Parts: sequence; C-alpha cells; structure tokens
Amino acid sequence: MNEPLPDLQDAMLDRATLHQLVADLEQHARVLEVRTKGGQARRADAAPMDLRDALHALETGAVFGVQVRYLYEGAEWRDTLMRLPEGVRLVRMQMPELP
Repeated sequence: MNEPLPDLQDAMLDRATLHQLVADLEQHARVLEVRTKGGQARRADAAPMDLRDALHALETGAVFGVQVRYLYEGAEWRDTLMRLPEGVRLVRMQMPELP
C-alpha cells in the first residue's frame, strides 16, 4: 500500500521574513543538511553547504534554490527555497516517519 504524500505548505517570503526563517532554524532546529540548486535544469549540488552561505548565494542569484533538511520538535522537515522575480518561494513539508 502506498503511503500518502506529506502535506505541503507554500508561501512567498520577503527579505526580512527569509532572514527570520534562517535565524529561527539556527536557533530552534537542528539543521541536518543544506543543498543548493544552480539553475532550473540542473540537479542539486552534491556538496552540503552552510545555511548562511546558501542564503547569501540565493539572494545574490548565484543559485536558483536551496533545500534545508532539519529536525524540529522530534520531526524531520524539508524546506525548499526558490528565487523568483517576486521574492523567495518557500515550500515546506514534514517528512513521514519511517516504520
């Protein structure tokens, strides 16, 4: 039997909210992995990156997207941040627990 897909949360972030998100992750979560995506047609970079460095790369346009895996309140989460003309799109999902 197939497991249902996790619920997605989707939002557009301005610069201040993006920086608050990063500060919240640094303070309240345990970041497991940060990866970057160089362009729409390229796969994610295989080399993990520091969260602040990834944010800087996203803001300067050096990368198209950033994916952050982290633990928060006993659950694993994935945030995907994508640079768009109108701001940064956040797609968040809680990963299902493994049996």
